[in-house]
Amino acid sequence: MMHIEHDGAGCYVSFDTALCDGCTRCVRGCPTKALRVRKGKVVHKQEACIGCGNCLRICPMGVVRAATTELSQLKKSRISVALVTPILYAQFPGVLPKDILKGLKRLGFHHTVDMSYFFEMFQFATEEFIRQNRRTQEAPWPLISPVCPVVLRLIQTRFPSLIPHIHPIKRPVALMAKKVTRILSKHYGVNEGFISMVYINPCPTKKGDNPSTPDQSFTNGGPYAMGICDIYSRLAKEVEHVRNIEAIPMAFASYEFEQCTSGDGLLWGMSGGETVASDIEKSLSVSGLDETVSMLEKIEMGLFRDTEYIELRACTEGCLGGALTAIDKYLAKSASQRMITLLGTGKRLNRDRINRLYEKEWFFSKRAEQGGFEGDGFASTPFTIEEMRKIDGLIQLINGRDCAACGAPDCRTFAEDVVRGEAPVEACLLLRARGLSGEQVMTFINSKECGHACQGLG
Repeated sequence: MMHIEHDGAGCYVSFDTALCDGCTRCVRGCPTKALRVRKGKVVHKQEACIGCGNCLRICPMGVVRAATTELSQLKKSRISVALVTPILYAQFPGVLPKDILKGLKRLGFHHTVDMSYFFEMFQFATEEFIRQNRRTQEAPWPLISPVCPVVLRLIQTRFPSLIPHIHPIKRPVALMAKKVTRILSKHYGVNEGFISMVYINPCPTKKGDNPSTPDQSFTNGGPYAMGICDIYSRLAKEVEHVRNIEAIPMAFASYEFEQCTSGDGLLWGMSGGETVASDIEKSLSVSGLDETVSMLEKIEMGLFRDTEYIELRACTEGCLGGALTAIDKYLAKSASQRMITLLGTGKRLNRDRINRLYEKEWFFSKRAEQGGFEGDGFASTPFTIEEMRKIDGLIQLINGRDCAACGAPDCRTFAEDVVRGEAPVEACLLLRARGLSGEQVMTFINSKECGHACQGLG
């Protein structure tokens, strides 16, 4: 059963500092420099966190936990709906998707929604947008897939100039929540707030709105994120029970989106699956956090303008490598490939109907057309010219190797923290080894001669 609490935006992970030994592994592995070690314990700068889960993977002490909900008690006053990604199917090699969906109902969910139905809607809308954009050139090439919420927050945080490149079609999970909430509230004759959406998630992200289409917010009933690894053991028992019974009716499977009928959706869990499923010739796919950052840097430099669509996934091997998955990503990939072969591929939606919805702008955000956005990213206060002079002077004085012994990921970040007043100069081991006191260093970088005589002081 399930008790659900809705955390504030940006709180993707939490830290049990009592377990932290101050090793700085997570500090060095954070792509947005959202972590520091101060006084031997990790410090989390929530406003800079993008929920990539890298710290979850790196920490050897179990300090980091994803801010997801727990399987405890379903509120009887609400209609509970499990939003199921194809990554969940991949965690059960040899098990048919329908049996996994039945297992979720045995856990207490009133409805299960297979995301592949909405992947197909997204795919058709994407192909139509690109076809029209070839003529209008309204959006810059290359378009960047909005499917991975971590990539969206990474762009907003580190590459804001690339926001116009984000594909403006609503993400599949947003299309799913919007349509299903409306249908089920009408089905039961209740307000949409009585529909609780629970997203069975492979990574520590709660809603991940697209910064180019900001009004993708969900209903007051969710969706709430539940990690695959958190639900896995109990679900595995229910799935085994289902498989041992010859025939169990698919109770309440009143709608097509409640069942998985082909292997197309499983493609989307793997790196490259989105571009393979879509009919876009000038496309490419990239997976892995470092590789994604590198690709964004290249796009920012003006490269890949001849490419129409780029699928970026923050996790290696795509969502199958998410931090909250339960089995090895390569085993999961093998299971997906086998299931695709077994189920076959094919479309279940009528393209003409999707195109009619497209013409009605069902796939777009009204706010996106107004050119504004609101999101989970942050914009740090820019430094003044004088502060930049101090930062450059301190970096030159340190002349270090980005050792992270100070608790910051690199020397520049440490220097910025010092100038902001967030870290003491004494934290730098190199400066202390040279016999320089914090007072001496601060007096020097505050002087006008700082930029010309740093080496002399050292």
